[in-house]
Amino acid sequence: MRVVALSLLLVRCGAEDQPRHAAAAHCASRGRTLIAFGAHTDESFVQNELTNIHNAADAMSRGCPAHDVALFVDASKQYGVLRHPTNGTTVRVPFALLKKNASAATRAFVSHQLLMASLPAYVAEDKRYDYVWVIEEDAKLAQGSWDQLFRKFNSSQADLIAHIRRTRNGMAALLPVARLSTRLIRAIRRDLARIDNRERGAPRRRIHGAFSYQLCRGRSWCATEAIPREWLAVYRAKCAWSGAKFEKDAETWFNPTSHGLLYHPVKLHAPTSGRDFKRYNCAKTFAKELSENGRQRAQAANEKRGGSRV
Repeated sequence: MRVVALSLLLVRCGAEDQPRHAAAAHCASRGRTLIAFGAHTDESFVQNELTNIHNAADAMSRGCPAHDVALFVDASKQYGVLRHPTNGTTVRVPFALLKKNASAATRAFVSHQLLMASLPAYVAEDKRYDYVWVIEEDAKLAQGSWDQLFRKFNSSQADLIAHIRRTRNGMAALLPVARLSTRLIRAIRRDLARIDNRERGAPRRRIHGAFSYQLCRGRSWCATEAIPREWLAVYRAKCAWSGAKFEKDAETWFNPTSHGLLYHPVKLHAPTSGRDFKRYNCAKTFAKELSENGRQRAQAANEKRGGSRV
C-alpha cells in the first residue's frame, strides 16, 4: 500500500501549465486522470461505493490513459473497514492540524471538506495528472456505473466540470462530484496565497465551490462545463438521505436516461430531526421530491400507454 502523508509546507508553483498528455482518440481521453475519494467515515456503506468507483476506473484504464484511484482519509482516525480496494494509494490527511495551522482564507475555502484541505498540496507535489475527479464519501450513483459519468466528460477540455448553481456567495460549483484540471487546482493554491499575502487584486475569501468557479470564470485560459441536470437525481448541499432511504428509493427513482443518476448527500445514519433538519425544512423537501418523482413516473407511464395505442 502506498501511504502518503501530506506536507504542511507550501510549494510555490509557476504559471498555469498546459496538459502534459495528448488525447487518445479511441479512448476519448484527455490524459491521465486521478480519482480522489475523500472519506472520514469507516463503514461498509462508504466502502461499497469506493469499490464501485475503483471498478469503473479499472474499466476506463484498459488500453487507455490511466484512471488512478487515491483514497484520502483522516490521519487522526483508525479505519477497520474502509480501505483502498487494491491496497493502492492512501493519503492520510492531518485534517485537524491542517485547519488549525491554516490561514483564514484557507479555512474558509476548506470548510469541512477533507479533499479541499489536501488536494492543492497533493497536486503540487505529484505532477503525473492532468485532471482530478473529486468524489466525497456521501455521493452516490445508482441505476448505472461511474464509468458512464467519466466517459461522458473524458474528452472535455474544461478545467472545471460540476453542477453549477447560484448561492449566497454568488455562482458556485457544487463539488461533491466534480472534475478539476490540475492547473486550476494550482491556480487555487496561488490565489489563496495571494489572499494571505494581502496582495492587491487578490480575491475575497470564499468556500471552495464559489472560490473555484469564480476563479475559473475570471481566467481567460479556464473553461467550465456544467454536469447536465439529467445526471442529477437528488443533488444538493443539505438534507441528506439516509442509507435506508437510498436503498429503498434510488433503484426505482424516475430515470428517463440510459445512464446512472447522482445523489448527494447520502449518509448511512442521516439525521431525521434536530436544528438543521428543521432549519432547512428537510421533511418537506423529502415529501416534495417524492411527490414530484411519483408524478414524473406516472406521466411517463401514461405517455407510454398512449404511444402503444397509436
